[in-house]
Amino acid sequence: MTALTVAGLLLPRQPQMENKPGLANDLMAHANGSSYPSTLAVSGPNKATLQFLGTTECRAIAEIGVYVGETSEGLARFLNGLGMLHLLDYEDQVLNVQRRLRKLGYDNVIAHGNSRKLLDSYNWSLMKLLQQHTGPIFDYVFIDGAHTWNVDGLTFFLVDRLLRPGGYVDFDDYSWSLANSPSLRPCVFPLTAELYTSEQISVAQVALIVDLLVKPNPRYQEVVPNKIYRKLRSDE
Repeated sequence: MTALTVAGLLLPRQPQMENKPGLANDLMAHANGSSYPSTLAVSGPNKATLQFLGTTECRAIAEIGVYVGETSEGLARFLNGLGMLHLLDYEDQVLNVQRRLRKLGYDNVIAHGNSRKLLDSYNWSLMKLLQQHTGPIFDYVFIDGAHTWNVDGLTFFLVDRLLRPGGYVDFDDYSWSLANSPSLRPCVFPLTAELYTSEQISVAQVALIVDLLVKPNPRYQEVVPNKIYRKLRSDE
């Protein structure tokens, strides 16, 4: 079966799609980034993340989903030239943010870019990090990417392999849903209704990941409710 992937979403090609070339073309264009909203409703850096991070001594930080890099700049300022900041997102975005941070004097920034190809995402970049390292490498991982179960469910398992015991995983937007997204709710971005079921649009998918995958895991301790979790030990 052939498939489409749109913003990290694997879309099986249904037989009836052959009779809807307009929809198929829309999905293909969206998958290649040409019809995705050019701007998203992101209001500045994540203050809760930066505030908590300031209480730690983390020096190996990963940000998954950087957009224009407002939180990235705060992370770089926290490190202040120490350790490393890893940025994972679309290649053009992470390179733009990396260049901007270097102009500000922060050279300890590594860009891990993925393409906008149909089946690509930052999960591929995380896989490559697993190939390159025999053990965990991060002290802190901030996940602010797709906000969807099918993408970020896998992201958590990959991050768990890369996160050191004593480190933290931080989830953005626990209560976010496609239905309440200013940029992606169906009345604003109709293609959302073609990509998801009504249940998937209405449910808070980050909450599903946190509630079903993180909270029941005895190796993780909640530090900030519904947001930040400390890894107590590696898998045994």
